[in-house]
Amino acid sequence: MNLFSRRLLGATVLAALVAGSVAACGDSTEEADAPGPAGSAAPLFTELPDKQQKAGKIVVGSDIAYAPMEYYDTDGETVLGFDKELADSLGKQLGVTFEFKSASFDGLITSLKSGRFDVAISGMSDTKERQASVDFVDYYVAGAMMLVKKGNPEGLKSLADLCGKTIAVQRGTTQEGYAQEQSAACEKDGGKKIDILSFDRETEAMLQIKQGRAVAGLQDYPVAAYNARESGGVYEVVGEQIEAGPLGIAVSKDNTQLRDAIRKALAAIIDNGEYGALIDKWEIPAGAVTEAEINAGT
Repeated sequence: MNLFSRRLLGATVLAALVAGSVAACGDSTEEADAPGPAGSAAPLFTELPDKQQKAGKIVVGSDIAYAPMEYYDTDGETVLGFDKELADSLGKQLGVTFEFKSASFDGLITSLKSGRFDVAISGMSDTKERQASVDFVDYYVAGAMMLVKKGNPEGLKSLADLCGKTIAVQRGTTQEGYAQEQSAACEKDGGKKIDILSFDRETEAMLQIKQGRAVAGLQDYPVAAYNARESGGVYEVVGEQIEAGPLGIAVSKDNTQLRDAIRKALAAIIDNGEYGALIDKWEIPAGAVTEAEINAGT
């Protein structure tokens, strides 16, 4: 999924690896609200559907365990990350608060279609397969990377090097799909399949690498780079990005008004420099976009 994207078939801070993931699935609001939005005085408030105008908020489904995109602060409640701050900036343009709620990644689109959430923001790759169910407002471009133990003891350089080995991935992601495709290719070429360990949380997958149960994991590049940087010498990133593509804010196909309002808000913060400032703050320049597009994934 790409420097940030959980791409289909469908980490957190280092402390979470030691104490276990603090992310909680469910419907409870998982962070303090951002500073009060401007309401009806905001530039794009009237572009929103009546539902969001009256509620004063947009409810966001997110798997809040994917640093630096979205993750919990040490209190286990406050949401931090690039996606969160991007949403706060969009909220200023739209005059509403983006309220993050935690859910498992592989259930986000189903929950969005059922109306549980207004949008999904979770480092999600915009793919043609997903476009059959939802629309995307694309805000970043990233590809998958391999995360391994520091020193790369297995000497891994590409997916083909994983034949006959064990890797750990998050369930429902495009990384899981890449691993499955490569495993089939290994067998077709007369080699051994890849033993794929799939988990609900990225932090669980990372723990397998740390403890030696898996030789590698697959993550979006920005996430893998962040985890390697913040791990204190536990991990490193190897190889090249795999199939870089856009990450998007997912919106129901039945709510084109909300989709278009978010696109206009994204275009506004690209134009006024706020988007670029966030890119610089989170040190992820490689995948920055220059315009707000809808369904640009292929």
